[in-house]
Amino acid sequence: MHWIEFVLPALGGVLEVSIIAFLIRRGIQSEFHAYTIYIVFALAQVIAGELTILHPAEYLYVFWITSPVEVGLTLLAVLESFWRVFRSFRLLSWFRFVLPVAIGTAMTYSAVQGYRFPPIETTPAGAAMINAAMTSHYVILAVALLFFLLAGFFHIPARIHEHRFVLGFGVASLAAVLGASVRAVFGSRFEFVSMQAQPIGYIVALLIWLFAVVHPLPNGGAVVQPVENLESLKFQLRNLRSFVRKSTR
Repeated sequence: MHWIEFVLPALGGVLEVSIIAFLIRRGIQSEFHAYTIYIVFALAQVIAGELTILHPAEYLYVFWITSPVEVGLTLLAVLESFWRVFRSFRLLSWFRFVLPVAIGTAMTYSAVQGYRFPPIETTPAGAAMINAAMTSHYVILAVALLFFLLAGFFHIPARIHEHRFVLGFGVASLAAVLGASVRAVFGSRFEFVSMQAQPIGYIVALLIWLFAVVHPLPNGGAVVQPVENLESLKFQLRNLRSFVRKSTR
């Protein structure tokens, strides 16, 4: 086992402890419940992994038990920051349901496909979880991209916590997708890159989050509304549709 497989989780644990400490010190945990639960769970996951890493059977058991929970908490944490910034979009009933339905459909489809057509070396349940976990990274990338595109289009001022939380999750997912892509294209030729891309990406994400939580919440944590009312929101969306039509001509 390569030394980096010990160092990266340990470094991640130190950063997670630091983030939790600043979340509590700044009172951020009261505003970002899903993110706080996620980072506490991630720390517990690291501790469990470090305690069992020299015992393959126990390590795999911990992995299979915690991974589905991690996927769910990650999605909730990303959507928490998304809806804090775009809370007014909930006034449009169709938009309120499109995002969760799209995510749920993608995750369910990938899990079912994995279960129905598992690789020879994997059980149906294991293939379902692996497929769903990988799909979650693509989903998070899509949500992060949508987040920053909408923020730029509507000229929403950057909110350091929400923007950096989403950015961190996006970076971590991008690294996971990169590692999987390298594995799929090159096989074992670049095994180190394919294996360590995701852990390194997660360390970068932790650093991004740490730089966010050292700052106190602005305005006492009040959510800044990007659009003041429904009519204004509809006006902005009409502008967006007009922009898309002109761009595709």
